[in-house]
Amino acid sequence: MKAYQTHFDVAMAFFIRNKMLGLTITLNTLSWAGLIMRDQYTKTQRIIVRVYGWLVFLYLFVAATYVQIADLIDIWGDLDLMAETSLLLFMELAVISKILTLIFKYDKIMEIINGTEDILCSENRLEGQKIIASIDKETTRFFQYYTSSVIFTTFFWFLGEHSSTFFIRAKYPFNELKSPGYEFALIHQCMMMVFTGYFEFNINIFFASVVAGCRCRLKLVALSLRNICINIPVNKKNLITPEEEKLITERLHCAISQHKYALDAAEDVKHCLSKVLLVQLTVSIVIICTTAYQMAVNKSTDTIQKLSMAGYLLGASFEVFLFCFQGQSLSNASEDIADAVYECPWYTLTQPLKRTLLIIMMRAQSPAILTAGGFVTLDITEYMAIMKASYSFFTVLQQVSE
Repeated sequence: MKAYQTHFDVAMAFFIRNKMLGLTITLNTLSWAGLIMRDQYTKTQRIIVRVYGWLVFLYLFVAATYVQIADLIDIWGDLDLMAETSLLLFMELAVISKILTLIFKYDKIMEIINGTEDILCSENRLEGQKIIASIDKETTRFFQYYTSSVIFTTFFWFLGEHSSTFFIRAKYPFNELKSPGYEFALIHQCMMMVFTGYFEFNINIFFASVVAGCRCRLKLVALSLRNICINIPVNKKNLITPEEEKLITERLHCAISQHKYALDAAEDVKHCLSKVLLVQLTVSIVIICTTAYQMAVNKSTDTIQKLSMAGYLLGASFEVFLFCFQGQSLSNASEDIADAVYECPWYTLTQPLKRTLLIIMMRAQSPAILTAGGFVTLDITEYMAIMKASYSFFTVLQQVSE
């Protein structure tokens, strides 16, 4: 029994755990691909894992992008075939940008995650636990929906008919119709299809969960400010005593400190994800309009392939919505701090404390935001604008085709 427990403890030591289920799953799955380093790794193990991660990256994504760009050049001018090749090519480019962001911004992203984990694990208030559970449930639901979409799309893509010999249009630097080139191309495309979807939804949920963690921290700050006078009775004059003022001051300083660190974390997330989100939005517009074009114009596409394209279209739309929703929720959470300050019994406080609360309210008027490239603020309004732009490009493609 002791031996079994020892092996179990060793296994659990290499299992990355987090307060949020979405991060727990994605941290572990990305670590198996060599993109996340575990604390238990030695220096030699870190080098081996990093080399392994780069090999996976080069084989699955760089090589895939190369053969698809080569095919795009080869079929240049045929709008139907170009639209078909562009479907997966632009997704590959989006995944590459996310992986590179994760690799080069790894230390800062893990610092944000660890800081959020410390805050969430130290939360012992019942209301605070409910806030954490609510956001955790939300990200888990996103994970489930996104996983279902990827599995649905990949499954029907494999079953559908294709205009090329393989599942994906590609031009290899060898004869892929003869052995062993045929076997190599077939294995490469199968792995590329499966792992592109695998990395796509894992990294998206990973980044979305990081943003959700910052939002959770801001909500906990709002809770602290709302309950700044909890367990402190109001005397007959409706004013606090000097002892109560000292206690409230300590609580207020703690809340201010948490607010500052939460805003710093949100700012770091914005800088880490800004460029990759710009790539993602651009790619999503291309994917949405080309997929819709394929479904509307290509009458020879079979039913199974149309189901796959419909899943692909919904997945791309959901991907944009995921980050726009997180950006909107992050802004709302930071703005809600001003409301939380107003909801506390500020009228019982002394003038210095009232001035401090006023400063917090003024700071909350400049909310934390999530941007794409530093000039597009991600929110629900922007999501609608992106969908309208995708439809506009789709109509242009239709007119060119006709």
